[in-house]
Amino acid sequence: MSGYGGNPPPGWEDPYGGTGGWDGGGYGPSGDPYGQPPPGYGYGYGPQGYGPPGVPYGQTRDGSTIAALICNIIGVALCCNILAIPGVVLAAIAMGRVQTDPESARKLTMWSWIMFVAAIVLGIVFAILYLLLELNSEPDYSGTTGV
Repeated sequence: MSGYGGNPPPGWEDPYGGTGGWDGGGYGPSGDPYGQPPPGYGYGYGPQGYGPPGVPYGQTRDGSTIAALICNIIGVALCCNILAIPGVVLAAIAMGRVQTDPESARKLTMWSWIMFVAAIVLGIVFAILYLLLELNSEPDYSGTTGV
């Protein structure tokens, strides 16, 4: 029994032994308490109806974008990496586009990671070059200043 009027489904038997006839719940001959809606209104009543609700959007994955933003910010703050600044900008733009344009956000995130890796690699190369130059330079003991 549906509880809303209308006829019960085929093969349904009243567990309480009620009458075999079904009267529609007192809502008129059709059992519909509200009657028919006007044409063009409601679900399934013409082309102007609202239709079924849309499929909800799946969760976008912005974990890589957040990680790229944090890593580039740490690179700027701790290592003074100049190339990490564009990485921060790219990751921030990608964060804004994750919901609206995921393909663009994915590409921006990729470039943000590329800028981060390039900044780290160049930092290591410059550190090695500095150490090599310092080790190969001759100490200057001719000065009279000092302790």
